[in-house]
Amino acid sequence: MSQGKKHVLGFSPNGGQLFASVDELGILRVWNTETNTLKQEFTPNLQLSGPCTALTWVLVAAQRPKRARKSLPTQEEPSDQLYIALGTLKGGVVIYSLAEGKIERTLSGDSHDGPVTSIAYDNAGLLYTVGADCRALVWSLEKERCISDWQVGPEKPRNIVYLPKSRTLAVGSRQLKVYDVDTKELVETFTGHSGEVNAISSVMCTDNDEFVLTTARMERVICFWKIEKKGKNKASSCTLLMEDLAYCLSSEVHDDGQLRVASVTRNGIIHIYLLNVNSLSAEKFVKPKTSLQIVSDGADTVEPIHALASHFVTDINRSHEILFGYGNRKQIQFERITPNYAEKLNVIVRADPKKLYAKKKGKEQALQAAHKTLTPVVSQKIVEYNSALPISQKKVQNDVPMEARLQHLQIKATKQGAGKLQTQSKTQLLMQALHSKDQAMIDAVLSTHDTETIQLTLDRLPLEYVNPLVNELSILIQGKHANVTSAIRWLQVLACTHTSALMSEDKQALREKLGICLGVAEQRMHCLSEALQISGRVNLIISQMKRNADNHLNESNVLIVEEEEEGGYCEIMLYHSPTNQFFCASDEPADTQSDSAKGDSNWSDLEDQNISLNSIADEDLAADDDVAADEDDLAMTQGSDDDDDDLSD
Repeated sequence: MSQGKKHVLGFSPNGGQLFASVDELGILRVWNTETNTLKQEFTPNLQLSGPCTALTWVLVAAQRPKRARKSLPTQEEPSDQLYIALGTLKGGVVIYSLAEGKIERTLSGDSHDGPVTSIAYDNAGLLYTVGADCRALVWSLEKERCISDWQVGPEKPRNIVYLPKSRTLAVGSRQLKVYDVDTKELVETFTGHSGEVNAISSVMCTDNDEFVLTTARMERVICFWKIEKKGKNKASSCTLLMEDLAYCLSSEVHDDGQLRVASVTRNGIIHIYLLNVNSLSAEKFVKPKTSLQIVSDGADTVEPIHALASHFVTDINRSHEILFGYGNRKQIQFERITPNYAEKLNVIVRADPKKLYAKKKGKEQALQAAHKTLTPVVSQKIVEYNSALPISQKKVQNDVPMEARLQHLQIKATKQGAGKLQTQSKTQLLMQALHSKDQAMIDAVLSTHDTETIQLTLDRLPLEYVNPLVNELSILIQGKHANVTSAIRWLQVLACTHTSALMSEDKQALREKLGICLGVAEQRMHCLSEALQISGRVNLIISQMKRNADNHLNESNVLIVEEEEEGGYCEIMLYHSPTNQFFCASDEPADTQSDSAKGDSNWSDLEDQNISLNSIADEDLAADDDVAADEDDLAMTQGSDDDDDDLSD
C-alpha cells in the first residue's frame, strides 16, 4: 500500500460516523462508517486554493430560532452542522460544507508563506494552524479571517493539538513546545524524540490532568507528556513500545481511570494499550496488551490487509468496541470489533476491499445494463441497399496502426536524374524521430555517413528541430567511435547550415547547448601531440625496417676476385643471375701462353652469351681488363729486375 509522507485523516466528533481523508493528490474523500459507502469526493480548485494538506472536523451549533408563544409542539429542533476545515498548499484555510458538498467559505486576512502543515479546532469558534513558515495563526470562524499570529520556530512545526483546560497549544517538531494561546508565550518544552513528530493526540484524565501523546518518524515508541505549563526540556512520563513506525494515534479515558491507546503502524497492525493514569512510570517501557491484524481469506495464499485508521467508540453501549478502517485510500472498509485482550494477537480474516468493490461494481453495471433499452445488432452482410446506383463490392479496410506504418518507412535514398539524393523522406523521418523521441529511429537516421545526404537533409529541416537535434548529437558524441564519427559529421554540417539559428539564441544558452560537444572535442585533442609523436616514430621505424629488408646490392651480377701473391696468379669469378651460371677468367705469367689463349677463348664465349647485358656490366668488365693489364706490366718489370741482379753478381 502506498502511503504518503503525512497521513491527513480524522473521524468526525459525532461518534465517528464519518471519516475524512486526503490522498497524495490532495483529493478529499468522506466515508460513512455505518454503511461503508463513499459519501462525498471533492477535488479542490488548484488555481484558487490548491491541494489540501491538513484537515480537522468543525461542529458548529445551529442557531435556535426564537419561538413564538404558541409554537407548534411538533416543530423539530435544528441539528448541529458538520464542516471540515482544510489547510491548503498555498497557506490558506477554507471551510468545506458537507450539506452542500463544496467549499462554503474561504477565510481571508494573513496567510502562511507556504503550505499548512497542521490545523486544530478549539470547539469555541477559533482555528489554529501552523505552516512551513514557522508561524502559528489564529482564525476566527465568526469574522472569517485571521486575527493573530506568532512565531513557533526555528524548527519547522509538523503537528499541533489544542488543550482546552489549560488553553494551550502543543506544537510538535523535533521538540514538543507548549504555547499559551492568550499570551502567545512559550510555557513548556519537552525533549526526547530524535526525529520529527509524525502523529499527535491529547487526552484529559478524570483528575483534570492533561497528557499529549506523540510519535516521531524513524522511532518505534509513543511518548506521554504531562502538561503543567512550567519547565523546560522535560522528559516523558511514560513510553510505549511498538513493532513498527506509527502514523495514527487515538486515545480514550474511562471513568474508572483506565486509559486505552491505539496506534496504527506502517505494516498495517493496530496495537492496543491498557494503562492506568495514576501509575504511569518513565522507567518501565509498556508493551501492547493486544494487537489486531487483518488478513485476506484467499484460498491459495493468506495476504495481509493494511489498517488505515482506528478510533475508540464513545457511545456508552459500545464503549468496549474499537472502530477501524482497512484497505487503501480509495477503497476502505470500516468495522467495529471487541478485542480479545486474553490473546496477544487477534487475527481478523476479511475479504479484500478491492475484490468487494470489483464485485459491487460488476453488479451495478449488470443492473444498469438490464434497465437500459437494448438495440438490435444487425450484421452488415445481411443488409440490402435499396439504391439505384451500383454498390462496389470492394471495401477498403485500413486497419494498419500508425506504429506499423512507421516501421515500414525505410531510410534508403533513391537516385535522381541529376545524380543527387532524394532526402525528403529522411527529413520527415528525422522530424518524426525527434518529435516522438524514438531512440531507435534517431540512431537509424544519424548513422548516415554521406556528407551530401546530410547536407540535403539539414537544408530542409525546420528551425524548431535544431535544438532537439543538437541535444541528441551531444548525447551521441559521448558514445562509441562509430557514433562519434557520424555525430561529428552531422554537427559540422549543422553548424555550417543553421549558423544563424544557433547565433540568434542567448550566449549562455548556446554555451550550455554546445558545452558538452566542446568538452568532448577538447578532451580528445588534449593528447593529439603525444599521439602524433608516437605515430611518427613508429612510421620511421617501419620504413627503416622495410628499406633494410629490400637492400640487396648488385643482386643480379656478382664479381668475385681471388689473388695469389707468390705465383702472381689471379682468378676472377663472374655470376650471371638470369642464367644462374658462374664464369671464370684467370691471368697467369708469360711462359704459359697456351693457358692465356685458352682464357681468351673463354672471354670470347662469355661475350657471346652475355651480349644482352646492360651497360653497367660492360663497364665492370672493362675495369677488370685494366686491372689485369696492370698486373702483367708489374710482372714483367719484376722479371727484368731479377735479370739485372744476376748480371751484377
